[in-house]
Amino acid sequence: MQEVANQLTRDEAVVRAKSLFSNVRARARQAEELRHQPPETIEEIRATGLIRALVPARYGGHELGWSTLADTAIEVAKADPSAGWCYSLLLLHNWMVAFLPDQAQADVWRNGPDATVSTSINPFPGSKAERVDGGYRLSGKWGFSSGINHSDWTMITHRVEDPTSEGGKKVLWFLVPKQDLQVVDIWHVIGMRGTGSNVLELTDVFVPDYRTMEQQAWNFNGISPGMQVNRAPLYRIQLSAVMPVTLLSVILGSTKGAYDIWRENLIKSKTRAGAKTAEQSHQQIRLAKVAVKIEAAEALLRRSLEVVESGRVLEYEERVRLRCNYAYCVELCQEAMETIYTTSGASAAAESNPLQLFWRDIHAGAAHTAFNFDWLGEIFGKLELGIPSKMEY
Repeated sequence: MQEVANQLTRDEAVVRAKSLFSNVRARARQAEELRHQPPETIEEIRATGLIRALVPARYGGHELGWSTLADTAIEVAKADPSAGWCYSLLLLHNWMVAFLPDQAQADVWRNGPDATVSTSINPFPGSKAERVDGGYRLSGKWGFSSGINHSDWTMITHRVEDPTSEGGKKVLWFLVPKQDLQVVDIWHVIGMRGTGSNVLELTDVFVPDYRTMEQQAWNFNGISPGMQVNRAPLYRIQLSAVMPVTLLSVILGSTKGAYDIWRENLIKSKTRAGAKTAEQSHQQIRLAKVAVKIEAAEALLRRSLEVVESGRVLEYEERVRLRCNYAYCVELCQEAMETIYTTSGASAAAESNPLQLFWRDIHAGAAHTAFNFDWLGEIFGKLELGIPSKMEY
């Protein structure tokens, strides 16, 4: 265990995130070709010290808040959405480790607070977690493990038998070293190509009890084994209240990055008749609408983060409202990106034009189940109208 010598402030963290821009942007196409992040990008992220942004100070982390995660993820995603996605998840997953039993935390951070961790909450049909003496044995496949190529650990979920729980089962998190699993390379997609969101395959892998954690107690009540040793308010936040911020920040940052490119193109371009495009009123009005949508999305995100970082356990109704907020922010970003792309002409479809990459990645990221507004809106509407409802995540 080690205390960090120089803890970063939020402003310093943002400066370091901005310093990554040039190299990350330059490698965006390489990341697409590799279908995961180039090792150089991960090492540069590690060198900033930002992977440890939400790691407890007692393990050498900066113990900063979720606003810092959002601010820094926005900056990285301006350069490349896939890099921003992987960056944001590295911070999220290290924060999640802090909720595990202390012995599990020690396993991950024993050699330093810059551990790389992935997750998967998507067990395939037929996957199993069997109770054995001292822990569980896991076999099967788990999908959509973003960043697994550059990770040393992963956290996965599975239902296990529990007669005291509703339905006789409960969901556990399992911490597994990468060396105990196989990565199945299936990530051939049109959006977020550089995230390497591959499949994990486990065969009779033993996970000791101290590397497990019950999901519901943390998700709904903010109770976890880690709270016994990590006592800051940061480690009382419920996963269900905040996880989507990780991905929303990336989509927002990506939309900002696309907006910057689009605005510069408008300033430099001319019509076929030789007039300056920027002097056309309809272009000015379009740009204003897009800018306002982006600003509205960011304002709603920041208002939501004030609730998240209030230091209290959030009620069910509050968490549902937050989830609706996040999904609506993403809708605003999609609308903004659609205008940016469809008004940029045929040249925007060129592989060399970064706008088509941002357009594909923003739509791919927005397809995440966390942003399904129809689902979330139905739950919110029922609560507002006094109709019983339930959300599990």
